[in-house]
Amino acid sequence: MYKTAIILSLTISALAFSQVRIGATNSVGNVTNTSVLLEFGTDNNKGIILPYVETVPTGINTAKGGTIIFDVSANTEYKIKVKNENAGWKDLSVQSGYSSAVEAVVKPPQASPLADQSGSKVVIGDETTTTDGVLVLDSPTKAMVLPVVSNFTSIPNPSPGKMAFLQHPTDSTKHRLIVFNGQKWAFWKP
Repeated sequence: MYKTAIILSLTISALAFSQVRIGATNSVGNVTNTSVLLEFGTDNNKGIILPYVETVPTGINTAKGGTIIFDVSANTEYKIKVKNENAGWKDLSVQSGYSSAVEAVVKPPQASPLADQSGSKVVIGDETTTTDGVLVLDSPTKAMVLPVVSNFTSIPNPSPGKMAFLQHPTDSTKHRLIVFNGQKWAFWKP
């Protein structure tokens, strides 16, 4: 029920404002910058969970540059990857996050496999986009602002595929994109 309410809220917000803030008191139309499509609140201990992808998209029309996934297609290599428009997929994890404990989270045993519904997605921005994805942000002039944390160790029980932006409270040279592969955090300097 909670997930349905979030998806419904995102859909209504996207259609009405094409800008969404999640984690604020008022999520509709409460974006702090007009160049932002999607922004997160300032709880300082959260991140976003990337989709677990068992089949990595290939081909020109299946994944655009900037697409970020948690690749669990190989049974011993779980990695967070970003799509470079011209150079394929780049590994952001540095090392594999695979373990049997992580596998139990990302590939739990099920009575029947779940199937994606064709065309099911939430779009924020250009509603006519042909880009495929679960959540598609499509705009030539606006971006997404990741959840910001000042201390990644304050994120309780990070899930495999978690991503946030580490903003050091006193030293801007220590700001980092952080990704969790289920085993270890990787840090990327902008």
